[in-house]
Amino acid sequence: MPTIKDVAKLAGVSVATVSRILNNDRTLSVKEETRETVQKAADTLGYKPRISRSINNRKQFAIVQWISASKEETDPYYYNIRMAVENYCISNKIGVSRYYEENLDDLFSNANIHGLICIGKFSLEQAKTFKNFCEYLVFVDSNPDSSLYTSIVNDLEKATLNIIEYLLSKGHNHIGYIGGREYIGSSDELYVDARERTFTKEIESNKKIKSTMSDVYLGDYDAKTGYKFMGEAIDKGNTPSAFICASDTIAMGALSALGAYDETLKEPISVVGFNNISTSKYMSPPLTTVSLDTKYMGETAANLLLHMVKSKNPIPAKMQLSTSLIERKSVYNK
Repeated sequence: MPTIKDVAKLAGVSVATVSRILNNDRTLSVKEETRETVQKAADTLGYKPRISRSINNRKQFAIVQWISASKEETDPYYYNIRMAVENYCISNKIGVSRYYEENLDDLFSNANIHGLICIGKFSLEQAKTFKNFCEYLVFVDSNPDSSLYTSIVNDLEKATLNIIEYLLSKGHNHIGYIGGREYIGSSDELYVDARERTFTKEIESNKKIKSTMSDVYLGDYDAKTGYKFMGEAIDKGNTPSAFICASDTIAMGALSALGAYDETLKEPISVVGFNNISTSKYMSPPLTTVSLDTKYMGETAANLLLHMVKSKNPIPAKMQLSTSLIERKSVYNK
C-alpha cells in the first residue's frame, strides 16, 4: 500500500507539502503546477489519505481578513488579531485556513468549514453572504448588524471620550483629529469610524472644546496621512495644541512631521494614538496611546466561536471590550 512518503518521493517534494496539498490547504503558497504534480503522483500510486476518526471530527475554522495579505503585513492591528486566532486554534487542535481580500472566493468552495472569524469591517451584503455559507460566525473589530451577528469589538467611543477629558485636564482645549476613511463591500459603502463620530459630536456639544470641523483631517490609516495633515495643520496656522490620531501608525507620521517643523514651532504639540503597537514606546517621543488588546480579541473570538459550534447555538451576542490609556511622553501640559 503506497504511503505519503512514496507520493512525496515521486513528486519530488517534502512530505509536509504533500500533506498540505492533499488536505486542500489554500494557505500554502506553492505553484499550481506543484499541486498538479502531487495530485498526479497520488493518483498514479493509488494513494488514499488515511483519515483517523479524531482528525475527521476535528473542527475547521476559517479566518476571513478584510484586507489583502500584503496590506496586513504593514498593519500590526489586524495582523496581531489574526495571529491570536491562529495560535488559539493550534493550541486547541482546531484546523484553520486563511482568506484575504484577493482570494476570498476560494472560501466558498471549502465544504469543511464549521465556523468563520471575520476580522475587520464588512458590509451588510458581505455579512449576509457569509451567514448563508456558514451558520456560525464571529465578527472581530466591527459588527454589520448587532441584532443578527456575534461580535468582539472595542469601546472606541468611550476611549475617545477618555482621551478628550485627559487632554482637557492637561490644558488642551483646541484639539485636532487625524483619522481615516474606509470603504467596504462591493459597493464601496462608506464606513465612518466610531472615533471620528465621537470626536465630531464632542466638538459640537462640549463647550470646553474650542475646535471646529476644520481641525478634522481624514485620509488613510497610514503614516503618510499623519505626516501630510500635521504639516498642513501647522502651515495654515491656528494649530491645535494637541491631536488625537486614529492609529499609532498615523501618529508615527504626525510625530515625524513635528520633528521636521521643530525649529518653527513656538510650543510643543501633543499627540495621542490608538492601538499601543509594540513600536509605540520607541517613537520619539514615546507615544501616549490607547491600548487595544488584540491578543485577547483574537483568543476570545475563537473561543466564542468554538462554544457556538459545540453548543449549536448561533444566537447573536456582542462583547464590548474596555480600553486603557497608556501615558508616555507625547502629551505636554499646556
